[in-house]
Amino acid sequence: MEVEKRIMVNGGMKLPVGYRFHPTEQELILHYLLPKAFASPLPSSIIPVFDVFFSHPLTFPGDQEERQRYFFCKKRQEVSRIKISSGNGYWKPIRREREIIACGRTVGIRRTLVFHGTNNSSSNYNKTRWCMTEYCLAGFAPTKVLGEWAVYNVYKRKESKGRRQRKSRVLLRISNF
Repeated sequence: MEVEKRIMVNGGMKLPVGYRFHPTEQELILHYLLPKAFASPLPSSIIPVFDVFFSHPLTFPGDQEERQRYFFCKKRQEVSRIKISSGNGYWKPIRREREIIACGRTVGIRRTLVFHGTNNSSSNYNKTRWCMTEYCLAGFAPTKVLGEWAVYNVYKRKESKGRRQRKSRVLLRISNF
């Protein structure tokens, strides 16, 4: 029980100091998603199960200071161009789906979504810097089980250099008044 307290932080697993979980797309598909879909043992329980479409990205479990967080979630069966509603906003696909190839064959599909959120004062939806990459299995014998699970990589994009400069100019003008 004591060990569990040290490695679990805010619903997610905390890695020892100096360790980072940064798998390649092929490793994510072959070593984590494929065993999860077949209910096989995983190499590590580092990726929690969490419904990423249920709440705002700020409320996701795990260490908020980590740049990227990974979650297993049941895949939504919507068409790729449709918005997927979430807490106080929705996830919208921004790029076409791309194949992930390993050992000369397609093993997965990747698509990127961006979060459009609303603030409390208005009902308008604004594009945020929150992004999510969805990884699904492909190229395996079709079964109902394989299509249910996906791995989601949630991260916050950095602000562009031009946008930061414009913000600093505006703040400079305001402070000069």
